[in-house]
Amino acid sequence: MSNYELTFILRPADETTLTAAQDRIAGQVQNAGGEIVARHDWGRRRLAYPIQKNKDGYYTTLYASLPGSAVRGIERAFKLNDQVLRYLFVRVEQFVLPQTPAPAPEARVETEAAPEAAAASEAAAETPAAPTEAPTEPVAETPAAETTTASAEGS
Repeated sequence: MSNYELTFILRPADETTLTAAQDRIAGQVQNAGGEIVARHDWGRRRLAYPIQKNKDGYYTTLYASLPGSAVRGIERAFKLNDQVLRYLFVRVEQFVLPQTPAPAPEARVETEAAPEAAAASEAAAETPAAPTEAPTEPVAETPAAETTTASAEGS
């Protein structure tokens, strides 16, 4: 079985119709011998251009393991489904599941640590910064004349 990312856009509708359409698609994948690993609902988004007079669509991505022979059957079912505006099957080596964004750190008010931190930053500002590069020693160069003389004597 191969790994696939199946992204599809559904016609915008109420919540129950969208859930029913998504469950129907998930059932088709499972009936074809596939296993759904994860599902990522993008939500309702504005389309780049109108598709069948629709300006918005509901995006969903399914991460599934399917036999290669099942892909054509699922694509055919998508073509016959009026709720599906567009779809895309992509075969992948490994799943790259979307990560939920980390919550923004909250601004904490530190009453006791604040004076200590201010004193440490003032002390750091008073001390001079250490040089970032060590001084290099000059390299003694041999004159070019000595080199040519030595090679001329050896011949």
